[in-house]
Amino acid sequence: MSIEGKVAMVTGGSGGLGRVHCLSLAGAGCKVAVVGHSHMEKAEAVVEEIKAMGKQALAVAMDVANIDEVEAAVKKIENALGPVDILVNNAAYGIVRAMTIAKMKIEDWAKDLSVNLTGPFNTIKCCMPGMLEQGWGRIINISSIAGTMGGAGQCSYATTKAGIIGLTKTAALEGARKGVTANAIVLGVFDGGSWHEVAPEFQERIVKRMAMRRTGTPQELSNVLLFLASEEASYVTGEAIEVSGGAGLFTF
Repeated sequence: MSIEGKVAMVTGGSGGLGRVHCLSLAGAGCKVAVVGHSHMEKAEAVVEEIKAMGKQALAVAMDVANIDEVEAAVKKIENALGPVDILVNNAAYGIVRAMTIAKMKIEDWAKDLSVNLTGPFNTIKCCMPGMLEQGWGRIINISSIAGTMGGAGQCSYATTKAGIIGLTKTAALEGARKGVTANAIVLGVFDGGSWHEVAPEFQERIVKRMAMRRTGTPQELSNVLLFLASEEASYVTGEAIEVSGGAGLFTF
């Protein structure tokens, strides 16, 4: 994919799926900003992996829910690597919290919304003006089938992942005539990140729900992300592309 020399910013870049996204973008020739919040040693480790590939990378500490921190982080990336060309909103919170609507704590609801929905709004707000000015940009938001199908015990997570699709379509409209695309990847179940925190008996039930009867690999997800980040995807915008191994198909 033709993204050699582009600057990519990946939130949640030190986690299981985020790490693979960072490595894939670097492998395709991008300079990568690996964004983390806590446990920055993991972000630094991803940076070292990228540097070992002979590519440029930078670890950046940032709370996506804090607009001041986002603004400062974007400026740091611009100064070190250049203007952000590719924004990947991958950071998420609350995915494994099992809580019904009636029992959901308001502070947990607020926390999930601040990271999963306000966070992408903040990063788009800070990165999109530069993309519009230069006439090229890629915004890729990670949604979930929980947002399109609902999730029992996942009211806050499902709500944010539905909301991010609306945010994606709005950003797509605002960038459509200026070379900036925005798309959402609606992911199913992947063998990485929070999946490893799910109890084995629930993992088995979930996998049986998949048409392919298996989880996806992080690289299978990153392959789609790389396409959406590329010049080859220049006519794809405002889409919510499901990558789920057929989770929405009728199975028996």
